[in-house]
Amino acid sequence: MIEFITHLSPGIWVALVILTFIGLVSQMSLYNKAGQPAISALVPVWNVMVFCKVVGRPVKHSLFLILPGVVIMVIFAAYYGEFDSHFPTYDPVSGEQIPGHGTIGDLAVPLSIIGASLIPIIAFMVLMFIEVCDSFGKHSTTDKILCIVFNGFYVLFALGVSQAVYEAPWWRKKRGLPYYIPDLKHKGKKILVTPEGPITGDPREQKVSTQIVDEAVADMYDADIAAKEHITSVPGADKKKKEDKPKKTVAEKKESVAKKSEDKVLAKEEKKPATSEASKIEDKSKAKSEAKKETKSNPPKEKGSSKGNDGLEKMANGRVSLDSVKDRYKKSDPRPKSDAPNWKDELKEKYKKKK
Repeated sequence: MIEFITHLSPGIWVALVILTFIGLVSQMSLYNKAGQPAISALVPVWNVMVFCKVVGRPVKHSLFLILPGVVIMVIFAAYYGEFDSHFPTYDPVSGEQIPGHGTIGDLAVPLSIIGASLIPIIAFMVLMFIEVCDSFGKHSTTDKILCIVFNGFYVLFALGVSQAVYEAPWWRKKRGLPYYIPDLKHKGKKILVTPEGPITGDPREQKVSTQIVDEAVADMYDADIAAKEHITSVPGADKKKKEDKPKKTVAEKKESVAKKSEDKVLAKEEKKPATSEASKIEDKSKAKSEAKKETKSNPPKEKGSSKGNDGLEKMANGRVSLDSVKDRYKKSDPRPKSDAPNWKDELKEKYKKKK
């Protein structure tokens, strides 16, 4: 059997790789939209358990797929010789294909057991694909037939990559049981939905009550228990997971940068050693000597300065207001007012005389 598989044409291998890739990507996109870990699609048993959660079925329903699969694997391993005898072999010298020597009677027992095991697998998978379509809002019969026939292709392009939204785990919603759905507005949160009763007509007319709960609640408690006991958070859970904060504006960023720079400056000043008393005395003596030098270079003004200068000095020191200084100048102005005519008037008179 292994020799036959290794001699398959490259085209068949390429087709198998493409189909496997589409199946894995479709499952990962489907689980991601339903709020489940996408990496679970790569683990054989875990992917079936997560698939049951997506449609709302209990995890124990995954045994309808796991147990028949285990039976098929055991039967195949027990009757491997009989299966291998039906596959052709290749002559190492000539490279020609030699047909197998097995008979159909040798495979009667294993094929009957495998056929019986495939019945629950096929029936359960059909139900699961129908419930997946309902969970994503695809309630038409055409969508359900396409999902069953094309399987991974439909799941990938019609549900995973498309704009289809995960509405609810249909198996629980149909029966009126509480269920979780992902909260797209808040990270680390889920919405606990509690229907008032099972679906009797249009699914959109079903009355429900919603409650936002922590993601840890959905991981630790079943939806029935959380809805019955009104559990919204887990005591002792990590409190660091908070809602997304709005982005900081430019002004807020500048303020934060300024605060950080101020903190750095204060930290540097605190690290500096305290000045001793001797250094303080030296600083005072230096200041006194600098003051003496300034007085020598800029001596004080002599007495006999005019009243105007005294007023300006006082005004500079803040003792006299500007209005009082102006009044003093008006009173002490010794210049006589001239009664001579203005030059404009003289020009006007000359012009009149010429005329």
